[in-house]
Amino acid sequence: MTFAFYLDAGARRRTLLGLCAALSLTVTASLPFTAHAADAYPVKPVRLIVPFAPGGAVDIVGRLMAQSLTESLGQAFVVENRPGAGGLLAMEEVARAAPDGYTLAVGGAGPLTVSPSLYRDRKFDPIARFDPVIWYASTPGLLVTNPSLKADSVKALVALSGTVSQPLAMGSAGSGSINHLMGEYFQQVAGVRWMHVPYRGSAPALTDLIAGNVQVMMDIVPTAAPLVKSGKLRALAVTTPQRSATLPDVPTLAELGYTGFDVSSWLSLNAPKGTPPAIIARLNQALNDGLNQPDVRKRITDIGAEPEGGPPDRVAARLKLDLPRWSQLIDKAKIAVE
Repeated sequence: MTFAFYLDAGARRRTLLGLCAALSLTVTASLPFTAHAADAYPVKPVRLIVPFAPGGAVDIVGRLMAQSLTESLGQAFVVENRPGAGGLLAMEEVARAAPDGYTLAVGGAGPLTVSPSLYRDRKFDPIARFDPVIWYASTPGLLVTNPSLKADSVKALVALSGTVSQPLAMGSAGSGSINHLMGEYFQQVAGVRWMHVPYRGSAPALTDLIAGNVQVMMDIVPTAAPLVKSGKLRALAVTTPQRSATLPDVPTLAELGYTGFDVSSWLSLNAPKGTPPAIIARLNQALNDGLNQPDVRKRITDIGAEPEGGPPDRVAARLKLDLPRWSQLIDKAKIAVE
């Protein structure tokens, strides 16, 4: 622009107008390219970050999503496991990624709605940091007891809880785990008080429940249902409004008088904030199409989960419901990470 200083006023004006016109043409020309890029997405492999170690329900469902997207969109969706800080390490990594659709998070109730309150110093806000893609599946909670406990119904369990000299021992996968919070929430709603016994994961907690070292536990259907079917545990109720397809004879807590009781460990797909809406829509449609296929639905129900689907705003609505609920419960129960 230095040369323009030596031109007369008219020439300078014509030069400036020419530059503005050129800039306008450049911006306009780029718009079809942006739309085309979204339509062509994905043009390279996509990373799906799972916030837990391989083998658990979140990892299994994440791999089902990856397979469905790979088959539908013709590019590899590659699962990477990033456990740590209750799932927040993975969530933070994805939130920092470029919002281009090539790094996505397999989210869950724990990392997205529990861990932000357990790890307040990290100041992680999932609503501000992510664009939701889809609520893919839910894993209902299951209230289970040792079969020797003299309580074969929720009503009997509540009554027993109020008469024993020592509080019943409630196992969990660890302080602040989603099954711990489901158990605390039930106690709050039912007006009972149990003694919390945290373990390092569901497996050792369930082992001690079978042995009778703890008497009661809230777990999720995928891990507890096989033990119920084998007779090693007794199932009293599920925590979602609908019965579990895996255990259709087990009533819901809502059916038993706990109106509106609706907690679960749900699973979603999430993209960094600012991801183009066309990419979000493409991912959402691909996964919804997959959920309409009988073989995909069977694979989900075979692990004890329930297929979900629908528009992205279902995830946003659930976040707005669960975030304050778990935050208040964590504060009230003085739950801390151990």
